[in-house]
Amino acid sequence: MRSNYKNAWQWIGRRFGRHRAVATPEYQTDYQTDYQALGHASGGLEAEYQRLVEHHLHRWGVDASCATVDIQVEKRRGRKDVFVATVCIEAWERNAVLRVLLGLPLLDKKIRQAVSALWLADVSEFRGVLLKVSPALHEAAASAELRELLVSLTGTRSSAHRRRATSVAVEG
Repeated sequence: MRSNYKNAWQWIGRRFGRHRAVATPEYQTDYQTDYQALGHASGGLEAEYQRLVEHHLHRWGVDASCATVDIQVEKRRGRKDVFVATVCIEAWERNAVLRVLLGLPLLDKKIRQAVSALWLADVSEFRGVLLKVSPALHEAAASAELRELLVSLTGTRSSAHRRRATSVAVEG
């Protein structure tokens, strides 16, 4: 009778996915509490913020050859560390660059929402997304196309407005 009882528990264990722990150093339980053991790459919070921003850029169709992400951290004693993401536009890809330039406020909002929904908000503070442009984008072709797009989106400034903005008022 005892062997039937034991066999029944083994059958139930196999049926419902319960396996007996093997006492080896390599053994890991089904429930991991170590962050790196959950399949995330090492690198800590900086790497997690970087993956988060890169994920959102990738969803927008901005690949790593066009824009890179750099994370700065301000370590504060006794308080949460502060993180800032800097997106650097590295190459002129018309649609991708426009998505980043025009969508920067939306990107910042999306990252803030993602951080607040994740465990990152419990252990850190997110300051925002900054934008930086690589000197490679100062080429004449990229500048000319960007200028043309800017004028087509916003219109031209009138020459009277331009003179007013550049002249210095002299008080007498």
